Amino acid sequence: MAELFLLAVFKVIWQDLVKDVGYDSRKHNWQSLGVVIDEIRKNKQVNQDLVIALKKCFYSSKDTIAQKCREELIKKSTFTQYRGAKIYKPLHNDKDIRILENKIKSIEKQLKKIEGKKLFDRSVFSPEQLEKLLKQLSQSSQESQDNINQLFEEAEKDCDVNIYKTTLRDKESGLRKQIFNSFLTEIEPHKQLNRIFNARTHLILDRVRNKS
Repeated sequence: MAELFLLAVFKVIWQDLVKDVGYDSRKHNWQSLGVVIDEIRKNKQVNQDLVIALKKCFYSSKDTIAQKCREELIKKSTFTQYRGAKIYKPLHNDKDIRILENKIKSIEKQLKKIEGKKLFDRSVFSPEQLEKLLKQLSQSSQESQDNINQLFEEAEKDCDVNIYKTTLRDKESGLRKQIFNSFLTEIEPHKQLNRIFNARTHLILDRVRNKS
């Protein structure tokens, strides 16, 4: 996954951290973000851990939604056995279930690759990308919507299934919410990442965790 796309994932996560607690102090917000970015810039391991965490939270969120949609379609279908294989009815459900199954297999292969590279992944955000991120997070609400639309488009690739596309956009449990929750889970075991996002931006994360 290209680093520029990962920056879009990071921007959406940060915006939701801010929004989730009704964070009014823009100055404090930018100061907290600036400290996080400084830490990422100075510590290559933290930079790599963040890249991996962003990759994992995006793919695992797609997997969760695809699995959920597959289960929903199966519940709404009947099936017959043909030469040892299940054929779901109505047939358009069978087609969508197969597409989702292929999507799930593809996602899980990516997750295994990410896990396999965890100990030796060398991809990091460049200082230029981090500077750009800092500037872009003062963006307009329209640009913020452009970021999430970019995530939707990436998630929909090779999966033209209506229930999946609709679920991705669900405000309560869709892709954006899944990514947000998954990111907090991903950084928890990483001492340095957790320290940065918890200690340095404690006002945001403590309030988020107190809500759960």
